[in-house]
Amino acid sequence: MIFKKNIQQLRLTDRELADGISNAGQSVDVVISESRSGAPTLQVNNTYIHSSYDPVKEAKEWLKNNEQYIHGADNIVVFGFGLGFHLNELCTSTQKQITVFEPNLHVLKAAFQSQDLEAVLSRIKIITDVSAPYFEDDTAVLTLQSSLKLTPEYFDQVLLKLKARDILASGLRIMVVGPVYGGSLEVAKYCSSSLINMGHTVELVDNSRFDDTLFYIREITSNKNHYDALVEKFTALLSEFILARCEEFQPDIVINLAQAPVTTDCIERIKHYGVKTAYWFVEDFRFMEYWKQVAGSVDHFFTIQKDDFFEEMKQSGLDNYHYLPMAAYPQVHRPVDLSEEEKKYYGSEISFVGAGYYNRKHFFNGFIDHDLKIWGTDWDMHSKLAGFIQRSGSRVDTDEIVRIYNASRININLHSSTYHKGVNPFGDFVNPRTFEIMSCGGFQLVDRRSGLDGLFEEGEEVVIFNDQNDLRQKIQHYREHPEEAKRISEKGRNRVLRDHTYEKRMQEMLEVIVADDYEPACWADNRELVQDLITEADAETEVGRYLSQFNEHEHIALSDIIEKISNEDGDLSRTESIFMMMNEFKG
Repeated sequence: MIFKKNIQQLRLTDRELADGISNAGQSVDVVISESRSGAPTLQVNNTYIHSSYDPVKEAKEWLKNNEQYIHGADNIVVFGFGLGFHLNELCTSTQKQITVFEPNLHVLKAAFQSQDLEAVLSRIKIITDVSAPYFEDDTAVLTLQSSLKLTPEYFDQVLLKLKARDILASGLRIMVVGPVYGGSLEVAKYCSSSLINMGHTVELVDNSRFDDTLFYIREITSNKNHYDALVEKFTALLSEFILARCEEFQPDIVINLAQAPVTTDCIERIKHYGVKTAYWFVEDFRFMEYWKQVAGSVDHFFTIQKDDFFEEMKQSGLDNYHYLPMAAYPQVHRPVDLSEEEKKYYGSEISFVGAGYYNRKHFFNGFIDHDLKIWGTDWDMHSKLAGFIQRSGSRVDTDEIVRIYNASRININLHSSTYHKGVNPFGDFVNPRTFEIMSCGGFQLVDRRSGLDGLFEEGEEVVIFNDQNDLRQKIQHYREHPEEAKRISEKGRNRVLRDHTYEKRMQEMLEVIVADDYEPACWADNRELVQDLITEADAETEVGRYLSQFNEHEHIALSDIIEKISNEDGDLSRTESIFMMMNEFKG
């Protein structure tokens, strides 16, 4: 009866965890016994989590020992749940927000079975993984030492993440370096915009302005040696541009996207200033082998593949790699209202958006008996698919792609392969299209990829096909059951918005970077502490009041103030005019 009551209370705020605890089963390592005071106590792996004499008295002493920390904090984090004696005392003594980290579901189940926790569960949030919520104000971290000793690695990870959140909350200066052209060009823009939305100061180095030069190099010569030499010099030139912008912008972190024109020498020179460097390799490592030159030069190397890729990097002596799958940008990839004309133009029973790779050209031949539209470049206009290829295979921009995803009853998502005639049985990464279709609220059928495991729940949030025959059957099924397709697409969109946006990816990337002995870059010394400047100017003066608007930042430079002034409309105030004049003299 107690257990059911506790689970019902938890289900009001965290259905997923309530289900997890209910399904956890019993563990021989988790034992409830009676203490000498008559209250239950708990042993885990033969270690007492609470006093075997009087756990209630022990909890009161725990609260007393932590009162000074509780009093000075706005939020409270507790490491260890146990049977909840200490949490009951804590909830009784304060109305502050309380978050409890406890990785062991068997411990939670034991607590739910032995204690009436209804009042506690209405006040706290329980986290069982290493994710950490955002705390805008001062946070006290309290520990149940007996729990801490059982899983120290887990709590160390959580503590690192909490510390990383503190650093990130003040805002960092981040430079994002994009490629000259290619798929990661848009990804760089999404990353930059997401970082700005998260409160960071961002400089996007948009190298797409140089794409004509790179394409011209291709026209100059057919000699591979000459071409390679020209591209090498071109890359070196762009690297110098990047370094120049870096020295001007003075970032804390530089994030390079796949195909960014940076040399290893450029990366080393950036690192010389103490700037943390990262590279997001959003490509297939089996075909793009330049990772071998890049991965070892940056501080952190992020990939959309793991397993085989991780093993190869490990054998190469690398240990700076991290898994970071693709995502969607909901501000762009979203449901849109379409006119009847747009529905007719962009819509079809089934559609595909993407380039005409070898496997796709063969695969879609099996669907010419359907209402099929194919959008994208590099398709053979002399094949039997020609009648289904829209606009003769011309390029489709992002705005149109979003409309296609919204207008199509079923979006087919077949990952590319240059040497299969259908589904690549060894596919181990998930393309951006998977997340983008869902974010648009579209229904998709995607080919089986090992990388989908853990990202989406098959059959509930995404439907996967194994081969051509399987796809035909599933098209027929969802054509006959549109309400089921709608339910799945809604769940898929909710999952993307919750877990798979570029803001989520950037947050994860930054937490990894700053948790690794992060220190501000050397040129941070050229910036001043905001609070010192306000104190020096006197907080009640015109200048002091003006500077107070930068309170959310720890450091500030004249360039930050000038940037803010330049981005605002209207006449300059007296203080703003002074700062603009100071900048002129500096120049």
